[in-house]
Amino acid sequence: MKAAALALFFLLATGCAKKEPIVEHAMHGEVTQLDAEHNVATIKHDDIKDFMKAMTMEYGVREKADFEKLKVGGKIDATVFVQGDDYWVGRVKPAQ
Repeated sequence: MKAAALALFFLLATGCAKKEPIVEHAMHGEVTQLDAEHNVATIKHDDIKDFMKAMTMEYGVREKADFEKLKVGGKIDATVFVQGDDYWVGRVKPAQ
């Protein structure tokens, strides 16, 4: 009985833990590589205000529709979503 109560407490405690808020940052960059198996895009981007300097790095892309908009060599405007230590790219559109 104690084990069941302890397990229930653990489930409730972890399920009720507050997640960090999602912070959004505008990004402009060029897609340099795509990994369709893992939905990861390597993007050479300009400075991302209040987040990071210009660099080339990998970003997960959670939405299939966003990943399908990416082409190697394509310039994009997108949003970088940051939640704690997790980050990903979304709201992808061709750069103007």
